[in-house]
Amino acid sequence: MSYKTILTYLSSAERAKALIDVSLAIAGKQEAHLIGLHVIPQVPVYGAVAAQIPQEVVDRQRDVMREDAEVIQKIFEDAVQGSGVRTEWRCEEADYGDLAQDIIEQALCVDLVVAGQETSDWFEGRGDLPARIVMGSGRPVLLVPSEGTFNGVGERVVVAWNQSRESARAAFDAMPLMQDAKSVRVLAVNPGNGQGHNAFSPSEDLALCLSRHGIKTEAASTVTTELSVGDELLSRLADHGSDLLVMGCYGHSRLRETIFGGATRHILKHMTVPVLMSH
Repeated sequence: MSYKTILTYLSSAERAKALIDVSLAIAGKQEAHLIGLHVIPQVPVYGAVAAQIPQEVVDRQRDVMREDAEVIQKIFEDAVQGSGVRTEWRCEEADYGDLAQDIIEQALCVDLVVAGQETSDWFEGRGDLPARIVMGSGRPVLLVPSEGTFNGVGERVVVAWNQSRESARAAFDAMPLMQDAKSVRVLAVNPGNGQGHNAFSPSEDLALCLSRHGIKTEAASTVTTELSVGDELLSRLADHGSDLLVMGCYGHSRLRETIFGGATRHILKHMTVPVLMSH
């Protein structure tokens, strides 16, 4: 099992290189086709305000965003040159006021999406864009923190496990990244009294399954009464020296509003290492 088509969504020039480096390293190991994507947002003018803004102002803003897109394309092309990875550049102008929908349409036919941590970019319109890509595309999404460089993703992995459909989906979606990992820890936070099959603990059950795929896996659990589940996960990542967290993305969309569980929301805001999420 491997990723053969990887899409990296590049929203800005500032973080483009960091995202490309992560994507390129994975694409090289997986012998994958790497797609760089930038979506030029619609110029946001609404209601009565729109009638007061001269068209030339709107056109100028659109020109600036197209110039930004050319800068991002140049960063992508320079970064992948000579890498030996098959690459493709895509630049689209948004068809929807909701930028997430344009990205989701591009993400539907790929094996893995790489994107940046959530943003408060005014043009993107929402701070939960990455999570909405996870929810809407049905594809695993590797989210890269907004600060730092991450060139060795997937050597020491923590899988957040709570016996849910979402966490199971994330664990198996992450298998291509875990195949060559030095260690994979299946971590249950505040596990209940339930057992897995054959009297194994829940985390042992998944660890055994992953080990049958040749993945070096260990089971672990932790109990916290003072920290939230999100903070406990971040603490254990630091203790383990991990470079990747794998977890399910919990939530649902209703009336254009995405509502997420506490651990998902906390990790999206405070992530310290790349996080692979599935829904």
